[in-house]
Amino acid sequence: MTERLEREVGGEYNTFRVYLYLLKKKRASARDVERGLGFSSPHLATHHLEKLVKVGLTEKEDSQYRVLPKSFGVLRLFLILDKWIVPKTFFPAVIFLTMAIGFLFLLPQHPYFLIALLLSIIGLIISGYLTLQFYRLLPRT
Repeated sequence: MTERLEREVGGEYNTFRVYLYLLKKKRASARDVERGLGFSSPHLATHHLEKLVKVGLTEKEDSQYRVLPKSFGVLRLFLILDKWIVPKTFFPAVIFLTMAIGFLFLLPQHPYFLIALLLSIIGLIISGYLTLQFYRLLPRT
C-alpha cells in the first residue's frame, strides 16, 4: 500500500500538492483547490482529487473532499499537527536552542561550560539546517 501511495501520489507533483493543500485545509471543493493552487480549471483539480480518493487519501462528501492524513514517502520526515506540517528535526533544534541559551546565561562559571555551549550550538546548526532542507522538499501550496 505504501509503495502505491509513493508511486501514485508522491511521484505526481500536482497530486502531491493537492494532498498537502488538503492536509492544511482539512476539507475543500474542487473550486477551492483550483483557486488555492492556481490550477487552470476545476476539472484539473477534480482529476487530482479523484486520484486521492482512489488511493484512500481523501473521502468525497457531497462536493467537498475531506483529507485522511497518512504518512508516506517524504511525509515520513514530518509531523502533521492539525494545519501544520512540521519537520521532525524542528524539535531537536528547539531543544538545542534552549540548551545554548541556558548555557550562556546560567552556567558561565562551570568548567565544562564552553564544551557544552559548543556542542549545543553545533546541534542547533545541524538540526536547523536539516529543518530548512526538509521544508524545501515540500512543494509550495
